[in-house]
Amino acid sequence: MYKKIFFVGIKGVGLTSLAIIAKEAGLQVKGSDIPQQFITDEILQHNNISFVHSFSEDVLAEFVGTTEGTDVLVITTSAHGGFDNPQVKWASAMGIRIYTHGQAVGEFMSGELFERSFKGISVAGSHGKTTITGMLSTVFSELGLNPSYVAGTSAIYPLGNPGHFGNGEYFIAEADEYVSEIQYDRKPKLLYQKPLVQIINNIDFDHPDFYESIDQVEKVFREFMEGCNSEGFIAANGDDRRIQEIIQSLPGRKIITYGIGEQNDYSLGNYTESGRSITFEVKRKDGSSSEYTINIPGVHNTLNALSVIVVSEQLGFDRDEIKRALAVFTGTKRRFEIVGSMKNGVVIVDDYAHHPEEITKTLSAARLAYPGKKILCIFQPHTISRTAALLEEFSNSFYGVDQLVLLPVFITQREKDVNTENIDILPVFQKNNMSTVLLRETSSVVEYVLGRVDSDFIVMTMGAGDVYLIGKELINK
Repeated sequence: MYKKIFFVGIKGVGLTSLAIIAKEAGLQVKGSDIPQQFITDEILQHNNISFVHSFSEDVLAEFVGTTEGTDVLVITTSAHGGFDNPQVKWASAMGIRIYTHGQAVGEFMSGELFERSFKGISVAGSHGKTTITGMLSTVFSELGLNPSYVAGTSAIYPLGNPGHFGNGEYFIAEADEYVSEIQYDRKPKLLYQKPLVQIINNIDFDHPDFYESIDQVEKVFREFMEGCNSEGFIAANGDDRRIQEIIQSLPGRKIITYGIGEQNDYSLGNYTESGRSITFEVKRKDGSSSEYTINIPGVHNTLNALSVIVVSEQLGFDRDEIKRALAVFTGTKRRFEIVGSMKNGVVIVDDYAHHPEEITKTLSAARLAYPGKKILCIFQPHTISRTAALLEEFSNSFYGVDQLVLLPVFITQREKDVNTENIDILPVFQKNNMSTVLLRETSSVVEYVLGRVDSDFIVMTMGAGDVYLIGKELINK
């Protein structure tokens, strides 16, 4: 068993969650990252996890100290140079074991690092992973199971921490289809996980810096599902055409389908939405039905909840207790999060949506949660490759927004050397959204919004970068 773990790029939501688990398991933990503010700064500090704004070899050498190299583990991501990061290269030269984020989640789930044995539950899909992971972790916690879990965010409400090392038998984790390390370990992260239970929520085209087509994305999900534990089961969205195709070629696997269509084992019946809550009916193939309430908006979240109900029931838990526990979950950080109000009472909602499908669903949820309100949306595209590959889809996804403010594309660490001078997204957006403007400075955005919104509006900040900081600026004005 390792005694110390050092996280290179610890502010990333994936590594933050793992660092919390490692510390709760009794290991010595430290990390490094850049000075830029992240949504994880506060939660790391709250958990007394130290980190430095330096990738110097000396920082890691000091942390290792006189500890045997075999007792130290380094975990890194594809950001900040990946395996070419100075700290990672130093660790390799010293014979210290190095895991990518994807490898680490798989190892944590196996339990071997902690001399434990877990029943893993992997939450996969192009969209909805974080919400489902947070929802399932909350339900299992409310059921008294004390699960371990790792979610790709900085907070789960009302649980708090996005990661936890529980004394129960279940380990719940997001199963990301993105590459483990862009240059040296191109194995998709989810393939490192060997769970008892899989949730497959949807298959969509994303991560065009790695996948050339949706067929390649489907191939990875197929490989993951083919590796499903024969003693476990797959909870799969039976409405998704590509998931349907995979299911048909998986003989010998226990598969429970969920969705809107009545052909599914669990299907969505009537639902009513009131503010940020939805009450909905679940119909089962055996003819039974039950009513549930979730306290997060959006019809897509009833399907997310449906996957949680499937897993919970199939593992034998009481329906009434599941119903009670579901109502406790109120969301995760940066997923339709109410961050506050401006002085004139205008509510500010923040969301991580960074794919056209996610944007469409989030805006639909906003219209239902705030009927009669106009929407001013501040959108920050995330990654050059995704923006270029899906530009037309992005512009269409904001249809019906009353005012759209675009920010320059957020450049991730893995794309920091990409030339962005010739990227002109405004004309494409204006073609479908005449009220679109492009503003490059935070101060300009704040001034623009303050001069244009009143009590008839809600303001939404949207994107996977640092756009959420603008919401905080508006609250303080």
